[in-house]
Amino acid sequence: IYARRRAAMAKVLDDAGIEYTLPRGAFYFFPKSPVADDGVFIEALLKERVLAVSGRRFGLPGYFRLAFCVDEDIINASAESFKRAAAAMR
Repeated sequence: IYARRRAAMAKVLDDAGIEYTLPRGAFYFFPKSPVADDGVFIEALLKERVLAVSGRRFGLPGYFRLAFCVDEDIINASAESFKRAAAAMR
């Protein structure tokens, strides 16, 4: 089930043009923020009703953390929100 959720999250991020490294054993991604200040992008995600945490809190400024331990339908439903938030940064 987690392999499917990871694949779904990867597709959402790919479709939004967001860079990441595929996680191998954890239940979260650390994608690269499309702008240097990850806090700005996190605010854009919040406006789209997507919850993310600053990578700065984990020693990774410029990145953000996303958990994929939620239902696959929720991950898939977030696709347009990620696209809009990423587009707003361009």
